[in-house]
Amino acid sequence: MLSEEDVGFFRRRIDELMEDARLSEWQRQFLGDMRGKIARYGVRTKVSDKQFAILKRLTQEKSTRPNLRLISAAEPLLPSPPPAKQVRQHGPLAFSSRRDGGPFRMPRNPLRPRNPFRVRNPFRPRTTYQHLRRASRFSWAILIGVMLVITIVSSLSGLVDQGAENSAGQSAAIGTAVQRSDTAVDFTVTDGDTIRLNDGTRVRLVGFNTPEKFEPMCSNEAKLGNRASDRLRELVGQANSTNVSLVACSCKPGTEGTKKCNYGRKCGKLDVDGRDVGQILISEGLAVPFVCGATGCPRTPRPWCG
Repeated sequence: MLSEEDVGFFRRRIDELMEDARLSEWQRQFLGDMRGKIARYGVRTKVSDKQFAILKRLTQEKSTRPNLRLISAAEPLLPSPPPAKQVRQHGPLAFSSRRDGGPFRMPRNPLRPRNPFRVRNPFRPRTTYQHLRRASRFSWAILIGVMLVITIVSSLSGLVDQGAENSAGQSAAIGTAVQRSDTAVDFTVTDGDTIRLNDGTRVRLVGFNTPEKFEPMCSNEAKLGNRASDRLRELVGQANSTNVSLVACSCKPGTEGTKKCNYGRKCGKLDVDGRDVGQILISEGLAVPFVCGATGCPRTPRPWCG
């Protein structure tokens, strides 16, 4: 708060300075705001240390500041002693206010609410403790974010690996094998005479017929069908080279690629190490010859049920 002496002095000096045309815009604005606060609150005017310092710097006179105080008529006109520095008591120790030139600043009352309308100086440096605390919070936030990203990436990688293992296990369970041929065609074995390319195309191998394992007519055919599929998978897995070549199906013109032609499957031949797999299966009793004509096929041979 200001003393009566400060109030009188600042009122007079601000009025004098407001008539000075050399003031800048911000100085004029600052002095006008302070003049209004002093006129409204008087000795109860509250100013910050920085505002008080700026006000003293702008209102200082070349001559010494007059000592203004009220005296009675009977009191002799003697020079008054300089005003004693106001000392604020805080606990057992007394600290001089920075406003009065002291080296210390009183700690803020923690029970005093902050003024929400006070304009903070954006160029005022923050205390070291506040700066370190904000930097620590920011560092922790970055660390937690990095840990979350690492956890999510690890989880996704584990799911992908697990899915690949499950797919591999499922493929092994249903008796399929994937091999790369000389012509860089990947495929899986469906049964003894059918394969599936890596793009999903089903290919019926021509020239032979193996027992059915999915819809057998008897238990003997089912048994031989599984053996034929296992043997074809074994031949592909042990071969140094495989080759799949597509050929035209023996269907009526205009029906190739539809269900009316070989149930929508393509037709082809499979060689392992230069040998046709159909001839190998026939020689081992796991397949029978099945030769079609140009536009049609004879009845499918299935001699395994007697």
